[in-house]
Amino acid sequence: MKAWHQTVARAAARDIFKREIDSFLPRRILDFHVHIFSSASRPDRSTPFSCAGHPLRSYTVDDFFDDCKAAYPRRQVSAVCFGMPFTAWNKRINDRYVLRACDFQRAFPVRLLDPEHDTPDEVRRDVIGHGYVGLKPYPDYVRKISPNVTRVPNMLPDSIMEIADDLGMFVVVHLPRPGRLADTVNRKDIARLCRRWTRAQIILAHVGRAYFLKNIVEGLDGLTEIPNLWFDTAMLNHWEVLAFLFKRADPRRLLFGSDAPIAFAPGKSVEINNQYTYITPAAWDLSIHDTSGKLVFTSFLYEELRAIRRAVEETGQSSSFVERLFFHNGMELLQRHCSRMRGEKNK
Repeated sequence: MKAWHQTVARAAARDIFKREIDSFLPRRILDFHVHIFSSASRPDRSTPFSCAGHPLRSYTVDDFFDDCKAAYPRRQVSAVCFGMPFTAWNKRINDRYVLRACDFQRAFPVRLLDPEHDTPDEVRRDVIGHGYVGLKPYPDYVRKISPNVTRVPNMLPDSIMEIADDLGMFVVVHLPRPGRLADTVNRKDIARLCRRWTRAQIILAHVGRAYFLKNIVEGLDGLTEIPNLWFDTAMLNHWEVLAFLFKRADPRRLLFGSDAPIAFAPGKSVEINNQYTYITPAAWDLSIHDTSGKLVFTSFLYEELRAIRRAVEETGQSSSFVERLFFHNGMELLQRHCSRMRGEKNK
């Protein structure tokens, strides 16, 4: 049994959902940030993926929907899915699995983008021929440059952005460099990207990786006015960050994302002295873990939902805002792209 199945099954977790989440959460949810993968995509099939310290040999689309049933019952859930963007993994197998697993009704496939190995012809052929709805670059795919100095154009060459712009695709960007959203170079690169390629829709994953308040306070200025720039909320556990975003961003360009499967694992993101880290019950290379077992954890997902609810309440948002965040914004973005692709195939 996965660790988060045990977490969700606990009476305390069911009580959290009943008291804090059930009345707030809309009946329809579109999760715009879900990782799925088959065991064949891992370089060493004997070594599982460490999901917040818990071994996973695969994480299928069925696993995701099963986890959703347990985590938030009586909800109609759909998802935007992509593979694990690790350079050591087999990206082609990863992408092909995502494509096969997604039915374009409940699950929609996004193609990983490796700028050093993917040619523009391959990308265009895959998108038009197979129907990928978006692209997912990642700093680690820029192998010759450290992620600490990588720039967004290194991740997204003009030849690829020309395709995204031509087809009106969305691109989910995981910002490089230690400063993330607060990095002046990142902000200039994103603004330049959006303004040059106006038909493409750029999504800043994890709100530009602004996991703590100082990062978003120093980084959001000048970005919220860009009409083709979006923000997904994946793994944001801090209500203050979300409240700052909700007060300033266009509510039509906010997307709920969980970052499954890690979102279902037990743990919490915490802010310490203008930094963030994770606290988990299991040892994980990205976290401080509770060696003494003093804490009773719920899932990262429930901490995300708690933070969203608190931010909504603190900023006085309406129920329509919540429904747009969790479903309508993302579905309208998907429908817009799918309509363009039908026109492209009919040419």
